[in-house]
Amino acid sequence: MCDPCPECGASCCKEKFESMLALEFEDPKVFGAVHHVTVICYNLQHPAAFSDEAVAWMRSTLRAIVEEGLTPAELRERSQKQFKGRVNVLSKTPKTSAHVEWSMTVADIRTDDPEVYVQDIMTWSKSILRDLENA
Repeated sequence: MCDPCPECGASCCKEKFESMLALEFEDPKVFGAVHHVTVICYNLQHPAAFSDEAVAWMRSTLRAIVEEGLTPAELRERSQKQFKGRVNVLSKTPKTSAHVEWSMTVADIRTDDPEVYVQDIMTWSKSILRDLENA
């Protein structure tokens, strides 16, 4: 049994996230269709390791995915234009995350059905944007 995560509050969040990444890798056309959203959502709920600039980019990118329907191809193109060359997204100094009461975490994602999985990921993304606005 895992302890609750100090950043998102869920138990075994890293293990759950890694199992979701494995699903997305095994079935990239179905589960992997939302990989870009999964990674951003998880990282926004675990921002301590990331630079402020990286967190701001993830937040604005998630908003573009949710509100504008930004596709993975458009995300890659936008990122290549914005970030020329290698970019360090990690924070140079350890930091503590601002406490956010997350209404949904990685632990709430159901992985037994691909359609439900995709719906849960999109619901999670919207809940993160709401929760961040209310923090």
